[in-house]
Amino acid sequence: MKKLSLSLLAFFMMSFQSISADGYIAAYSIKVSNPVSFVEAFDDLMTSDFGKEFPGTVTVSHFAFNGYDDASHSVTISYDSEADMAKGTQMFYSPTFGAFMDKVSDISEPIEQALNRKLISGGNDNQSDNQVYTIYRMTVNNPAKYAKAWKALVEAQDTAGNISGSYGLRALTHGNQGYYTHYAYTGSSSIEAALSEQARLTSSDSFAKFAKATKREIKQTSMMVVLKTYNYPNS
Repeated sequence: MKKLSLSLLAFFMMSFQSISADGYIAAYSIKVSNPVSFVEAFDDLMTSDFGKEFPGTVTVSHFAFNGYDDASHSVTISYDSEADMAKGTQMFYSPTFGAFMDKVSDISEPIEQALNRKLISGGNDNQSDNQVYTIYRMTVNNPAKYAKAWKALVEAQDTAGNISGSYGLRALTHGNQGYYTHYAYTGSSSIEAALSEQARLTSSDSFAKFAKATKREIKQTSMMVVLKTYNYPNS
């Protein structure tokens, strides 16, 4: 089985008219054969001095639904700045992280590593209201037009009470750019809430208006259940 490795990622500045949110999201999708042991090892890492010094919010999640993707788990890191992103990634080359990699190498296989620029962020950041994430990966031909329409959609849904947690739009800067260019997400307090909120969103008048105003191709819709979060909040 392949050894879990985290590659040093360069960073990329992306202008997006006047709609923006500072920071980056580093996402690592992993196929895990022993989830309990993997999460225990990760918890040991993040509760050590390494984790206390780490400059980003780290979330370990399980993919409840992920299509044909082989990944079973995700490690998502929210960085507030380029400097934090560079510092956090450089820490992956420390002896402490090397020991962690040795510990999980036989039970984990890397599937995808991606770096995303934060474009829009909003909603409720309360941790208890962000235990389940619905993620829409897509290709977008006109990013600025899409972002404007998407911002109007989620603000209308937030006002209507159809998004209980946070929401965001991200642009892929490093990774498999032939698969998707952007992803959007909404956070919910539970799986039941995520399903109800998605149904209300897609049946709303604001969504119908959004669908007519934008061109996008949805590549994958995933549901992630949060297992552990460290250094929250930082998004």
